[in-house]
Amino acid sequence: MSDTEPRAPRRMVGTRRARLALAVAPDHLTVVRLARGVPGARPVEVLQCTLAPPGKQSWPELEDALRELSDTLGISGGSVDVALLRRLGHAKVIALPPVRRSELSALVRRNAHRHFAVRDEPLVADAARLPGSRAGALVPTLAGCAPTALVEAVTAACQAAGFHIGRIVPGTVALAEGARSLAPAARRGRVAVIGCGPDAVDLVQVEDGTPRLFQPLAHPSRVGDALRALEADGAALTGIVVCGNGPEADGVRMTLLEDLEFSTRLLRADAVERVPAEAVAALGAARAGSRAPVLLPDAVRAERAKAARRRTLVLSAAAGVMLILAAWLHLWGIQREAEAVQARRREIAPRVKTALEARANVEGVRSRLATIAALEGGAQGWTREIAALARALPDSAHLRTFVADSAGLRLAGIARSASAVVPALEASPAFARVSLAAPVRWEQGDSGERFDVAAMLQRAAARNRRRQ
Repeated sequence: MSDTEPRAPRRMVGTRRARLALAVAPDHLTVVRLARGVPGARPVEVLQCTLAPPGKQSWPELEDALRELSDTLGISGGSVDVALLRRLGHAKVIALPPVRRSELSALVRRNAHRHFAVRDEPLVADAARLPGSRAGALVPTLAGCAPTALVEAVTAACQAAGFHIGRIVPGTVALAEGARSLAPAARRGRVAVIGCGPDAVDLVQVEDGTPRLFQPLAHPSRVGDALRALEADGAALTGIVVCGNGPEADGVRMTLLEDLEFSTRLLRADAVERVPAEAVAALGAARAGSRAPVLLPDAVRAERAKAARRRTLVLSAAAGVMLILAAWLHLWGIQREAEAVQARRREIAPRVKTALEARANVEGVRSRLATIAALEGGAQGWTREIAALARALPDSAHLRTFVADSAGLRLAGIARSASAVVPALEASPAFARVSLAAPVRWEQGDSGERFDVAAMLQRAAARNRRRQ
């Protein structure tokens, strides 16, 4: 295995696990070591080696290369994502009916030989819906396929070397995703991504970061013609990204710089020019998400579906337990609060009872005061009349009975001269219509004459006159 960049001296096999990305070609392997736990991390190390072509059912040379890689990097397994380069993995954009993702994948698998010009052998295929408008009743779809035996051989080799397989992606799709990750300018507009390897040149048209066209080129010298053909079929290109660090990539960049038509649209990015184009594709395999078709054997898909169902059941059970625990804690908290409230109520009950009794007493007093005030407001005032009566009566007269109402009064008493009582009351402004209510008489033992006089109050007489 030979390094394309300086790296640390050889280390013994350790127990550390690593995150790797592979670009697999029929005759060579490119390995990119990525920083674990860092989304979108740049390559930490890039290694390349030659491989013997795969067999019909297995690829022992790939397994040996991965074991040697583990020994070289001092790692013990980890996760790996794979990009299948030209002649191993295929991708194209096709128009399919608008169905769900699972049905879309099944539809592509059933008709893979109709969409791809490949040998008549079992294929692993998948598809991902592309954003964009529909073409009538159909929608653009990114589809990919690879021979089933090859995918199973790659999966078996990775697993035998101690690596967990993540995803397997067609190389051209991974190239577009890698260029999008390393060259931010390629994420917007209509961009041409060119991957220049030692024996292959791939052209991918990308619109706003989404692959739209895949075109293999026979030779780097055909790049200019291919770009002009792209512009003739659609809008002008807003940028061109050339991936690779070999002489082929340098030659393509020089040709585009010398071409006045494309020189100003060449997007230079050191990240895609320091590493081979295969490394860019490997990185794209690690960064590809739901936008890319994933080529995995049916056994791996079934195992992952089963694991997903187990995780769903475990999470559902955990959620149920957490819900019950939360409900119990809530009820326990309510019970504690209720007990605290009851204890506080028992504590303040005597004071509350005393306060309620005092309140009842106050309310009773207030009610009596209100009753007295009402009675006082509705009662006839006699202070003035009694004072006038006292002033009007002769000094020798004294009363024995006194009866009064709102209309007048009647009084009986004894006077030295009863005939002097009536004129005295008539002279008072407080009384009117004064008259004797009974004959004057004298009884044995009296000090004077007995009189019985009736009189109307002056205010009552005035009220009667107003009514008349």
